[in-house]
Amino acid sequence: MYNIVVLSSSGGGNFDVVANNQRKLDYNVSKLIVDRECGAIEKAKKNNIKYEIVEKESIINDLISYIPKDTNLVVLLGWLTILPETFLDKCKCPIINMHPSLLPLYGGMGMYGVKVHEAVMKNKEEYTGCTVHYVTSKVDSGEIILQKKIKVDYDKTPWQMGGEVFKLENKIILEAILLLKDKADT
Repeated sequence: MYNIVVLSSSGGGNFDVVANNQRKLDYNVSKLIVDRECGAIEKAKKNNIKYEIVEKESIINDLISYIPKDTNLVVLLGWLTILPETFLDKCKCPIINMHPSLLPLYGGMGMYGVKVHEAVMKNKEEYTGCTVHYVTSKVDSGEIILQKKIKVDYDKTPWQMGGEVFKLENKIILEAILLLKDKADT
């Protein structure tokens, strides 16, 4: 079985999509790790997925100890804490992140949620979208796995454009998981 651990700090919308499709797409979400009380916990409970709340000090010192040994993929979905380099060095499986922009644009520290869409619209971009990329020690700078884009609708608010990007995220994260799962099977 292809085992996935999800790290989240958010409401859990993308996590819910990943959890709800595990049987259909033949993977297993073995655990959710959160760094604070958040909506993702309720989604884990609903889907009978184990979860742990990990304190900031534990993230810095020994996050790797929370990852089951049989994990094939770590997925960051709305995870807001920067992963320490020691974790990146010790983790034996790929780590990917979902980001709500067309990286390398609008990435890095402080670029998350509606802040991304506010910046996109302030700069009068023609397109926006989302990116799934490998996690490296430099925030939002890892190799891009997949991207999807849509035209910016200036009749919408940044919050509404974020909702449109979120719909793309729901699709692209499943595509990325399947792509990496297939890659691991070969």
